[in-house]
Order: sequence, then structure tokens, then C-alpha cells
Amino acid sequence: MEDGYDVDVVAGHLLVRDVPYVDHHRRVRRGTLVSRLDLAGDRTVPPSDHQAWFAGSLPCDREGRPLLGMLHAHHGRDLGGGLKVDHWLCSRPLGREFSDFHEKMVTFVAQISNHAMAIDPAATARTRRVVAASAEDSPFNYVDTATSRSGIGKLWEGLAGQHVAIVGLGGTGSYVLDLVSKTPVARIHLFDDDLLLQHNAFRAPGAVSREELAERRPKVNHFDRIYSRIHRGIVPHRVRIGSPTLRLLEGFDFVFLCMDDAAGKAMIVERLEADGTSFIDVGMGLHETDAGLTGTVRVTTSTAAMRDHVWDRDRIPMAGQRGDDPYSTNIQVGELNALNAALAVIRWKRLLGFYADFEREHFSTYSVDGNQLINEDRAGDDEVGSDAERTGGVRSGNRS
Repeated sequence: MEDGYDVDVVAGHLLVRDVPYVDHHRRVRRGTLVSRLDLAGDRTVPPSDHQAWFAGSLPCDREGRPLLGMLHAHHGRDLGGGLKVDHWLCSRPLGREFSDFHEKMVTFVAQISNHAMAIDPAATARTRRVVAASAEDSPFNYVDTATSRSGIGKLWEGLAGQHVAIVGLGGTGSYVLDLVSKTPVARIHLFDDDLLLQHNAFRAPGAVSREELAERRPKVNHFDRIYSRIHRGIVPHRVRIGSPTLRLLEGFDFVFLCMDDAAGKAMIVERLEADGTSFIDVGMGLHETDAGLTGTVRVTTSTAAMRDHVWDRDRIPMAGQRGDDPYSTNIQVGELNALNAALAVIRWKRLLGFYADFEREHFSTYSVDGNQLINEDRAGDDEVGSDAERTGGVRSGNRS
């Protein structure tokens, strides 16, 4: 920017706009150079590659011949955040890598725009245009370079703006939070009235220190302190969801039910259905045998496309837990909690189009001893369905 370039950062990519280039008609035009951005916190590290995208027509030399020596791939791509590019270019300093992003971008700009300057000496990328600082509307505390590195920004847009609730921060709920906090949802509301105790430390992601356990903080405050480091939209509620507090679940785009209290679920499910809210209920049932633990991990989905199965087929336990179920004693099965959470979050992402959803199942179980995953209760088996059904009945998040 001090050199006079029009610089911006969009969707984890570094942009230099107003780069003059020559098209195949020998006309001088303007395009945008785009590079994946490598960061450590709020500082750049040396570029990990010698490639860049270009938004515009195919850059040519002063005679109108394509710069084939730089062209790596010739196809358009949507990088997310409204950022669309047309060509993938490649350029590498002789015998070494770029030392920093200044060198990388200036080198690419020179190799493209020198041909434009041969036709129009006034053509320069150093426009010295006053660039307003971009509004910080990211849900993250630092740039999401993981998405830009993988080029899946367009897929992320289906999750952006969602307001999500997680009811229960036990073994599975805390892992759901861990996964959802790495997505661009706008808000993640946490509901739990329990304290973080020693046995919880063995069922949750990460490591809890002895000092933290000694604080006896509410779970919602403990996890808020951790995940607010990455996501700005964590909202803790130290409250148990029940008859007096059901109103707190109004207006969410999606709800994850991760409660151990099966007896309290009926009223919550009824309220979510009445509000038209899509949700996933998770759970597991275990049984101790001489050969070891057996049991199942369950994910039950309820959307506008399919809800009756929850009641007709008892897909969500709504009575007290069996006394002989080892899970009711807070047994240490963190890997099953993590699996239960991962299956639930994957299902949610499939509803929103991040992953393809060919099965459209609304109930699935994983058998521990047989290592089997079974899908049932598929929505729309006999017909294509309405728009709401094709999107799984999940409302698109568009709130600020």
C-alpha cells in the first residue's frame, strides 16, 4: 500500500487490484491479482507457493500472444466472499522461493504489466488510490487461511450468517462446539447450567488445567473463554432449558440437542417443531459385556422435510435413562463423544450443501462392536420435493 498499490484481503486471499495487462487484441485492460495468504496470527510468513490467480482476460504480451510461460491453468473459480478468478498463474524466482508477499506480488505485477507499459507508458498498478479499510465482518478473530488454502470458500457461504444453538455441553456437546466454532456461522449460543468438574475434563476436547478445575466455573463460561479465542460469536447462557426457559430457543437457524436428560426432551422437541426450527438430537447407549462395551451412537435429524419419524418410530429417547447403561455414569468414552459430534456436524453441513446429501437420511446409528453405520428415515424417497425439502428445511442464515 505504501508503494501505491490497491491492496485488499478478501476471504483469506491477498489482492492487488487495477493491474494493467494486455489482452489478445493488444488492448490495455485492468485485472486483479490474487494470492493465497499465509499468516501466523496477524503477520505474514513467507509464501508457501509461487502461484497466483488472475481475475480478467488471459494476460498477453505486447504482441497479443498469451503469456503461456506463466499460465498454470485456464479455468474460472469462485473462491468465496464474492471473489471470482479466471486464470491460475505460476512464476518462481530463479533457484529460490519468494522471501515475502511483497516480493511475490510485485514480481507477478511486473511480469504482467510490463507488456502493458510497452503499449501505454502510463499504465501502472501503482494507482495510489485511497483505499478505505475493509469492514471487519468476519466471525473469526483472525483470517481464515485454512479455507483459502483449500479453495472451498464458495462452499462456506452456505454456513455463513447462521445462528446456531448447542443445548448441553457434556461430552458430545463440547465436541460439537469445537467443530462448529471453526465454521463461519454468525453466533453460537451455549446452554448449560452445570459446573465444569474433574470428570468433565476427560470427556471434552483439549486439556483442562488443575487451576481451571479449581475455579469451578460454569461450563458455558469455561468453553466461552476457550472458543472466543477463535470465534467472535460465542454467547454463553448458564441455564437449563425447560418449561420456563423454552422461549430462549426461539429464532435459531439450527439447534444441536446434546442433553443427557432424556425426560426433558419432549417439550423441547415440541417447541422446536412448532417454531419450524431444524435440529439434530445426539445420543448413545452402551452395554457392558465380558468382551467389552457394546452399543450404538445415534444421530436423529428433524427438518421441515421430515419430522414425524421422531414420534412415530421413537427416534429420540424421551424417557429416563436405563439404570444399567454405563454412559449414564459419565464413563470415559471421549472417542465416541467425538464421533457422535462429528456425525452430527457432518449431517448439518450436508443439509446446508457443504457436503453432498444423496441419502437424505434423518436417522443414523453407528454400531460400536460391528463398526457399522446405518442410515434410515430418508426424506423424499418417492419425490423430488419442495425447495424447503431440497435444502433439508434449514433456513439460510442472513442476519447481521
